Amino acid sequence: MMASKDTGAGLDVIVIGGGHNGLVAAGYLAKAGLKVAVLEARDILGGPCGAIEFLPGFRSSITNSPGSFEPRILRDLDLEGHGLRFHRTDPNVVHVFPEGCFIGWRDREAVAAQLDAFAPGEAARYNSLLSRLEELGRHLGVSVFEPSRSLAEMARNIPLAQERLFEQVFFGSLRELLDENLHSEQAKALLGMVALNATLAPPSAPGTAIGLMMRPISLASSPALDANDPRRTALRGSTGLPIGGMGAIIDALESVLRAHGAEIHTNARVASVLHSNGRATGVVTATGCEFHAKQIISAVNPRLLFGDMLDDAAVGAEMRREVAAVPMRGSAFKMFLALDGLPSYRGLPDGVSSEQVAGTQFRIASSLAHIEDAVLDGMRGVPSEEPIMWGLMPTVSSPDLAPAGKHLMSVNVWHAPYDLRCGSWDTEKDVFGRRCIEVLSRLLTDLKDRIIGHHFLSPVDLERELGLVGSNITHGDMLPNNLFGARPHVAANNYRTPLHGLYLSASGTWPGGYVTGIPGHNTAAAVLADIANATTRQVKEAAWNS
Repeated sequence: MMASKDTGAGLDVIVIGGGHNGLVAAGYLAKAGLKVAVLEARDILGGPCGAIEFLPGFRSSITNSPGSFEPRILRDLDLEGHGLRFHRTDPNVVHVFPEGCFIGWRDREAVAAQLDAFAPGEAARYNSLLSRLEELGRHLGVSVFEPSRSLAEMARNIPLAQERLFEQVFFGSLRELLDENLHSEQAKALLGMVALNATLAPPSAPGTAIGLMMRPISLASSPALDANDPRRTALRGSTGLPIGGMGAIIDALESVLRAHGAEIHTNARVASVLHSNGRATGVVTATGCEFHAKQIISAVNPRLLFGDMLDDAAVGAEMRREVAAVPMRGSAFKMFLALDGLPSYRGLPDGVSSEQVAGTQFRIASSLAHIEDAVLDGMRGVPSEEPIMWGLMPTVSSPDLAPAGKHLMSVNVWHAPYDLRCGSWDTEKDVFGRRCIEVLSRLLTDLKDRIIGHHFLSPVDLERELGLVGSNITHGDMLPNNLFGARPHVAANNYRTPLHGLYLSASGTWPGGYVTGIPGHNTAAAVLADIANATTRQVKEAAWNS
């Protein structure tokens, strides 16, 4: 198809992909005065954060919560001024065990009492482990706001007293670390879900303890934070829940872009990146439209960029092959349940009501062995008989997401293999979804009586509808060799690629992760730094020539 010329006339920056990181990067650049265009393949912005009406009158996003959306992005882009508000639940998690529910109160003494009930002295051991991990984070010399160092570079910074913990975290297994430091299976499961919920690697595998280091690294990246900063909780949920659901984050970012004159194009799937003389010059969409700019940011999975949108002349055949070969071992399954009212919880402590925890995230993983079995099932191509889950009823804090008096339950289920050993997801989706409802009914005793509609998304659906390659929500495993110094490749670890003017963003870059917005922030900073340096060089050259 013949491409029309220069559809986006006068652009400075093109952002490929309108997920939250792409929008964050675009927001910073538009606010800096650059003319920016965002090209999104779907008909809505936000990727997994974008709200969709999955059932008539019931709206939600694939993602349940922002975890730790970066506070400086909220401030820098004035997202509150664009309507974004958060509700910090208390408690922030309910974790289900056979003997009853652990309640993740924000009161640390209340949490300590429950940990000590699991095993005498467990709270002290739990807090000691987290403190040691925080101390290790301070010695790594790594910031979430700068390109990550390699494992070899970090190892040189580690004091002798921290060497063993460094080796355990980066080269040992989560199982070994937790078995050595904790006594109760419950406390191990609490941290196991934080470290491994979306990674298709069992707790016994080397490198799996790294998930417990991401928060310490984040804390070390902002040393001026108050000692009581809510991000110090290891159980996540520090940012709170956005009022209006996860889509409210996207709405606020879109508002920022429009306020600063950015262009937003939906249904604009990019087919290829244009380049000339070693520099990116624009993009061509699937419909043949051309957009030209000096800076191009890819906020999609690097495998899509390097495998489909670039040719060998752009970055070299070897790099294309290596990035396209990065494993995308996803195992996500999504379940939405429309309810005619709030379900009743089983196993809550005395004095805690179902209504009190209804708007709180719940987690189902009874032990590290439970997590191990679920992951191993997924690795064998078998949907787990006892899946682990993260769930939330966003309609408690955001009632407008459902019809009056009704509620929506949004559940992330792990581990459901993208490639099934037997059968296909066309037939297995409903079977697995109903199995998940049976598991949930052990916690929510009247759940099946409350269900008035359901919508299941298999791993294949998530790839097809959201572009999540292999249903991997983090654009690649969050393990040490995939994170430090080479995410997604050693030649593109600093958000820049060998093709001058082409930048990377989103979860496929450092620090990976979930809904933090940090990759978008960092990519924008790289673009602005390069523009400033180029301007300085031009001024010096003009002065020299004069």
